Amino acid sequence: MTTHTDGINTFAIRVNQPLGTFYAFTLGANVLDQITYSQPAEVMARLEQESDDSKGGYSIFGTQRGENKKRLEEIASFIRTTEATFPNAIILAANYDPDGGYIGEEDARRWSVKGGGDGSWRLHIPSLSERSASIIDGQHRLHAFNKLPLDAPERSMELLCVVFLELPTPYHAYVFATINFNQKKVDRSLAYELFGFDVDEKPARFWSPETLAVYLTRLMNTEKESPLYRSIFPAADSDKLFSDADEQPDLDVRVSMATVVDGILRLISKNPKEDRNLVRRPENKGLGRDALTPIKGVPLRALYVQNNDKAIYDLLCNYFLAVRSAVWATAGKGSYLRKTVGVQALFDVLKELLCDSPITASNFSAITLSASLQPCSNLDPNGDKYQASGIGRSEIRRDLLRALGKA
Repeated sequence: MTTHTDGINTFAIRVNQPLGTFYAFTLGANVLDQITYSQPAEVMARLEQESDDSKGGYSIFGTQRGENKKRLEEIASFIRTTEATFPNAIILAANYDPDGGYIGEEDARRWSVKGGGDGSWRLHIPSLSERSASIIDGQHRLHAFNKLPLDAPERSMELLCVVFLELPTPYHAYVFATINFNQKKVDRSLAYELFGFDVDEKPARFWSPETLAVYLTRLMNTEKESPLYRSIFPAADSDKLFSDADEQPDLDVRVSMATVVDGILRLISKNPKEDRNLVRRPENKGLGRDALTPIKGVPLRALYVQNNDKAIYDLLCNYFLAVRSAVWATAGKGSYLRKTVGVQALFDVLKELLCDSPITASNFSAITLSASLQPCSNLDPNGDKYQASGIGRSEIRRDLLRALGKA
């Protein structure tokens, strides 16, 4: 591992599993504590609309239980022994800030990896002063080091870590609940009510922006008529979602789930975490989304507040159907227009279009949008114009807006 003023570079092992790819590496506890954060669970009154078979009498938000002072002190005491060992990994999810905001490819805080060509990987953590990774599991182990004296050498003990780089926030809770269901008794609400996994347990009018964004992303990935059918990864339970007989998409479009979830969130919320808290406060138990208000500059906010999720889904499908025919179909093989940075830029453009025109069925039909995007049909015919970085996203957005006369 090398540490510089511009961050850390360390070797990592890449692991591919059905939910997504993660990287295993080691880092000193003192450094890890500087760059991570946890979200202690908050006990909230259960909404009246929850199903009768949900036991426990409360809902839990955040992926971690509140810290137990006695437990922290016990672990700290163990750390100072000659037998101290922590073979289990601290599980992290990088590239989300403490407010739940997605850290995109153009952001200097973003964690990234590069392959060495020989099967090795290098993980780059750009800043030691930014908390840009959430602790999914292991907060007590890590925070127990803070109970040691400031000059204790054990504070720099190496810890095994696992990090997901493209895991949407709703899945942070899912991973935590899955781990802890197998180890100790955890309220079942952790699996079904946190973030985006209460879709089947709660009426849609109580869905937070994150819940809806995950739901719509899953729908776009699994509906055969969707322009993003089977193009979004990671897809949880993909073996169950798709069969070998399912047709493959006819274009090489591949985009991370985090990118699509974030793109949708930016169209319906400025602060998803705060919206989630408002929707689920006890005093708003009968209101759901009615507790929220429209926000200027968030174009699909009104549709979200009005529970018009079908209109949001149809609009997204119409837009990406137009993108598929007018932009992707003419792009060369391997073009970044069809990958994460391209889709991020396309969501940027959609937001501009939505803010510029009244949102009506005719303005945002697939036919109207296809005609509007025709000037963007020859941006990257050779597939080599753009790069996979924040610069690439900016260049694609600039060229798209310029072609549309909006530069």
